[in-house]
Amino acid sequence: IRRKVTFTGSWSVLLQGAGFHSAHTHPKGWISSALYLVVPDEVAARQSAAGHLALGMAPQELGLPLAPYRTVMPAPARQVLFPSTLWHGTHPFTEGERMTVAFDIGPAA
Repeated sequence: IRRKVTFTGSWSVLLQGAGFHSAHTHPKGWISSALYLVVPDEVAARQSAAGHLALGMAPQELGLPLAPYRTVMPAPARQVLFPSTLWHGTHPFTEGERMTVAFDIGPAA
């Protein structure tokens, strides 16, 4: 069976010093995307896991001792696609800024 798909959402995010995303999902999408445009210097220098996208990271408030399935180091022009229902968030970075453009694809109404 073929189903029509569409963009179910799109947005951009500018995070600055100590910025991060809490673990969350995108329930209206099937596939989610993150395209990195700008990353902090400490991330670009690969000094630590700062600023990395953590896939499969459970929300802290659930108290589950689950490590992410995978982490992805952001880099300018790197695009990451992942299932929208997979918990995901980012590790904080200390200074600078990170800019991303993101979208979800899901079933058409």
